[in-house]
Amino acid sequence: MGKQIENVLFVCTGNICRSPFAQCLFNKILAQRGLKDVTAASAGLLALPDNSATHLAHKVASEHGVDLAEHRAKSVSEDLVAWSDLILVMEKSQEDALLSAFPTAAGKVLLLRHFARHGSRRRGIADPYGLQYEAYRFCFLDILDSVSGLAEYLCGRSIAFDPIDVRSYEGYKAHESPRSFVWAGQTFTITGIVDRWYEGSRDETSAAMDYFKVEVDDGRTFIIRYNRLFDSWAILVP
Repeated sequence: MGKQIENVLFVCTGNICRSPFAQCLFNKILAQRGLKDVTAASAGLLALPDNSATHLAHKVASEHGVDLAEHRAKSVSEDLVAWSDLILVMEKSQEDALLSAFPTAAGKVLLLRHFARHGSRRRGIADPYGLQYEAYRFCFLDILDSVSGLAEYLCGRSIAFDPIDVRSYEGYKAHESPRSFVWAGQTFTITGIVDRWYEGSRDETSAAMDYFKVEVDDGRTFIIRYNRLFDSWAILVP
């Protein structure tokens, strides 16, 4: 896989749960991190063309600021395989099926969890189809961890954060409304929150992160994050 990765294809079974999660999450992260030279698509090995994402997939995605309303299922094809520089599947059996059906995919198929930041990189991502809400939520967070790791890999460097002191709006929880921060001996006043997102489990005992893309008083924008477990703030080093 020596070629530069520009086109990423996420593949699952029906293209109505896991691969749409991965595609839409990845596109959101690409936009947040300014990675403009990468394009993502998704497809299913047994997809029924034009099917929409499942109701619970819509529900869980929307709770995390991801919109699946425009998604329509499509099948893996020779054209999609040829277009792709990297093909990411959810389970080992899907890799085997894909390579059997499309031998030209050899050398560019990996498990999506190959890029996971936490836990085993060899296991699959379970299909939530036909199961309850919690199965969908766990699947979504599992995919979020993996596509976040993929984005970091494609950035070509490890993402470095420096600790900072943050002052928040009085009366709010620390991670709800940052107002200013001190970094490298300088105080920056936050004039606007451009975007915000969340990574990790909702369990307060784990390392859940709240991210903010903020504009400061000198016109620059920064990404800062709050670690709920350690009650600490850090800034993405430009």
